[in-house]
Order: sequence, then structure tokens, then C-alpha cells
Amino acid sequence: MNKRTVFLAFLTLKLSVLPVLAQFYTISADTAHLSRPSGQAEEQMMEEMASEEIEEEIFSPTSGLKVSIEKDVPVFVTVKDSIMAGLLHDRLNVCLPLDFLKVNSKYGYRNDPVLKCTKFHDGIDLKCSYDYVYSMLPATVKEVCHGNKGYGNYVILDHGIMECLYGHLSAIVVEEGEILPAGSVVAISGNTGKSTGPHLHIRLRKNGKSVDPKPFISFLNDYIIRLQDKIAFVRDGIKPQQELNIQNLVTEMDRCGITNQRYVVAQALLETGYFTSRVCLECNNLFGLRRPSDGSYYEFDRWEESVKAYKDYVQYKYKGGDYLLFLKRIGYAEDPDYIVKVHQIAKTL
Repeated sequence: MNKRTVFLAFLTLKLSVLPVLAQFYTISADTAHLSRPSGQAEEQMMEEMASEEIEEEIFSPTSGLKVSIEKDVPVFVTVKDSIMAGLLHDRLNVCLPLDFLKVNSKYGYRNDPVLKCTKFHDGIDLKCSYDYVYSMLPATVKEVCHGNKGYGNYVILDHGIMECLYGHLSAIVVEEGEILPAGSVVAISGNTGKSTGPHLHIRLRKNGKSVDPKPFISFLNDYIIRLQDKIAFVRDGIKPQQELNIQNLVTEMDRCGITNQRYVVAQALLETGYFTSRVCLECNNLFGLRRPSDGSYYEFDRWEESVKAYKDYVQYKYKGGDYLLFLKRIGYAEDPDYIVKVHQIAKTL
């Protein structure tokens, strides 16, 4: 008797002794099957069930877990578990190439730092110094090369829809023909070949032609953020955070009753370096708000909370009149040119 037959026999016995329906989701076309057969009928039914093939659960990247089951087989997951499984499947199939991303050199024609002339740059250079390099998608290792010219040590990954080259590597930890899941460590970045300093060169080719990797990596980053927001929502009930941009910021200001929005948006842009500062990214603090007790920055779970905090901690003092003079009067910032800078940014909005 194989394992499957044993499992189905055990399952039938468990269902037969329960006074009520089992407390898990069951797909059934006829609940009469839940009653226990007797004698030869039971044996015949067990043989039939053991011989029939039951379709497996299929993960769908868009709608979570789809279950197709022909018989009365319990599904040992809730709807929430099914959705989470689909989201985790999607998340495990994408990864950024580095832990931190900053473009040092863009795609296209540029002044070559070695040859000192205008030359086409067939990829982008990311700032890094001997860091782990990851496969962005599931891939097959197409080529591994060690050299001291051009790309130096490099590896080419075949993602099916495109090919990705990682260049100027210090070490490569994969072999040609190896099949990699997304997120696999491929190499350690370096400074080999024609290079003026440690960095990672990424070249993407589609249909044999190089394409700008930056839009793809930006899309991948946004996609991962959306997936992580959805996972947090399913797991903890945390509503996905809105994308931080000027339009959404103004919408949140309307909701919180913020006045003089042009100047307040200008403040947010100035304080965060157009939404790129550490305080913005790590603390979700758009306005440089500090605690009066020790001067440390307030930390918020969502950037929307900092908008409400601005209303509660700052703008409640405003009683009308010139808003820039109001900011100067309350000593909003130590920078003597702060008001001038806010005014200049506001004029561009």
C-alpha cells in the first residue's frame, strides 16, 4: 500500500467520526460522500480514490492560488493563505541586482573616462564596492569569462525574455549551464577590466540589441515594493502605502486640511531632497520634524502620517497672513536661506 492510499484511508476515517463538518475549506459537489461506507463498498471506494489522479494546486502570479480538485479532497489552507502563497511565489521570482542602487553612469553616449572621448555606453554603472550581485529573474548561466580587458570578469545570464551581463566582477560563483532561481548570488562586484574604480556594469540585450537597463530595474523595484505592500496587507492588515509623489502628497494634504499647499509641498521637496533623503526613506518624515525633548527626528510608519503631524505640530499655529513670514517667525529652520529656497521651489510648482 503506497503513502497516498494510506493518507486517503486515514482521511476517510477522520471524516467519518466527526459529528459536524470539518473546520476547513472543502471543495465538494456532493456532500453525501462524507458519510462513511461500510464493508466491501468502503474497500472499493478506497481503491478507486487511490487509483485516480488528483490535480495539483497551481500558483497564478496574478490571482493567487487556483485549486482544481475533482474529488472531495480538503484544502488545508484558508483564502488568506492562498493569496499569501501566490504573493510569496511572485516575490521569490524577482530580485534587484544589488542591495542598494545608485546609478553612477547612464546608458548611451558619454565621455569615456578611460579613452577621454565620446563613446556609446551599452549599459549602466551602479555604485558598489565588492558587494553581492544577484540574479534579477530566474536564469540560465550562458557564459562565464575571466579577463583583464573590456568587461574584465563577467557573466551573462539568459532570462529567456532577455540576456543580462554583469561586468567588472572580482569573483564569479556560478558556472556555465547552471540554472539559477531569482535572488541567487551570481558574483561579487569589483574593478576588473577597463575600469576606473569599483562598480557594477549591467548590460541588457533583447533580440540581440542592447537596451537601457534603468527603466527595467526601476520597474522591477516598483513591482517589488507593490508586492511587499500587498504581503504586509494580507499578513498584518497594513494598508499598502501610497506612492510618494507630488500628486499623492497634495491629495493627502487636502484630506488633512493643509493650507498654503504650494509652500508646504516646496518644504517637503527641500527637506527631503525631492523624496530621496535618509530621513524621508527611513523615517517617512517629509518635513524634518524633530522631537522637542532631544531633537531626534520623528519616525512614522507611513509618509502620510508625517503630513498629519505637520498639521498638528506646525500649521495649527498659523492664524493667517503671509505663510513664509509665519515660517520665519516660528523659526522653522536654522538655515538663514530656508525661506528663500522654499519660495524658489514653490515658483516651479
